[in-house]
Amino acid sequence: MKRKIKTDLIKTETTIKKMNDYRKWLLALLITATACVNLNVYEKYEAIPGTKWPNNKIFRFEYLSTDTVSSKNVEINLRHNDFYKYNNIYLFVTTIAPDGKNLKDTVEFTLANAEGKWVGSGVGNIYDLRMFYKHNIRFGQEGKYIFYIQHGMRETILKDITDIGIRIENAK
Repeated sequence: MKRKIKTDLIKTETTIKKMNDYRKWLLALLITATACVNLNVYEKYEAIPGTKWPNNKIFRFEYLSTDTVSSKNVEINLRHNDFYKYNNIYLFVTTIAPDGKNLKDTVEFTLANAEGKWVGSGVGNIYDLRMFYKHNIRFGQEGKYIFYIQHGMRETILKDITDIGIRIENAK
């Protein structure tokens, strides 16, 4: 009888040790996963219906700034398919600050290199680019900043752009 109790006790101790090891592993995984998450990122995409972007369609993005001290990077995100016929894109970007002041920019982004190879990452025939728009800027006022993005190409309807977006993150 003593032998059975001793064997059961060893099994119980082994089970408890395995559970503690599992809990330690799970805690380490949780800490690692949360350390990789940047809570200071705003990112939003808008789909372009039928991959046909009319030149009068303006996309609107709202960013609520509560930090007037830290520097930020602003990126324009763009997805296009393999059928896009240009190696670049011109965009009209208007930024409106909480006090109503606005800044209008015309920016050109390169989508393909000199050999015609698409830049950015691709899955299937869709290419995803994060293009730097503004670096190390500060949003000097608390409140809502509004970004308007419109294509500036000569086409009345620009084909094969699938999504447009904006990303704002702390500068590194």
